[in-house]
Amino acid sequence: MAVASPAPQSVASKASWWLLAAFIVATLLALAWASLFTLGFVNTQYGNYPVENFTLNVFVWLAAVAMLAVQSTAFAGLYMRRHWGRTVATIAAGLWVFTVIGIPFAAVTWWVLHRRWDPGVDSTFDKDHPSAPAYVVGLSAAGTAIVLVWIWFLYFHLVGLLIQLSPSQPASGWYWIASVALYLSIPLWVVQGLAFVGLRQKHDWGAVLALITCVLWVVSGVGLPFGIAGLIVLWRWQHPALKRLPASGAPA
Repeated sequence: MAVASPAPQSVASKASWWLLAAFIVATLLALAWASLFTLGFVNTQYGNYPVENFTLNVFVWLAAVAMLAVQSTAFAGLYMRRHWGRTVATIAAGLWVFTVIGIPFAAVTWWVLHRRWDPGVDSTFDKDHPSAPAYVVGLSAAGTAIVLVWIWFLYFHLVGLLIQLSPSQPASGWYWIASVALYLSIPLWVVQGLAFVGLRQKHDWGAVLALITCVLWVVSGVGLPFGIAGLIVLWRWQHPALKRLPASGAPA
């Protein structure tokens, strides 16, 4: 007589204290970073070129907010023992690599997450939630595609404008500024791109990143109606990954 395999646990393994501490520190650093760029965004004098100055500042600021959102969500997922916590924490630690100094910390975190931590269930997409809402998938795709407009703005429009304003300055310096802006904006595109991939492949972490994406559209100001519509769609979707844990799922 065949013996049925045990059902997967509904909650993930309890995260070690040092792993939680690492993401607390990462969240605090991301909060300081986001606060710094928020002050810069608010206090910037937009001068004679308000569109260019606003566009440059808002994308870099949104990336800082995205960084904060991913780090804090990773901590919440690990602490609450959510099965999607491992992937979100993996993504969050991956963003540490771009600081260079965070490479060894990211490597150790990845090893622990993928070698010594059981995420429990893999996915809660089922017959009641067969696929993600088309609107949210489309919103994530649109947000990711905007990176092409961002690259055009930085390397063609902005650099061309700066060269016209200061023809005596070498163009390499303006391209360097554009590259720094693109580098600082990486978290914004990572979050939206992975949200799209996760939703398309029916991963629960995609739904979590989609929630962050909708919030980013809201705080951008320009995308406020699209973000609010996305949050409403997610609320109506009622996917299990976006619900609170039952009492039995609380960390031990």
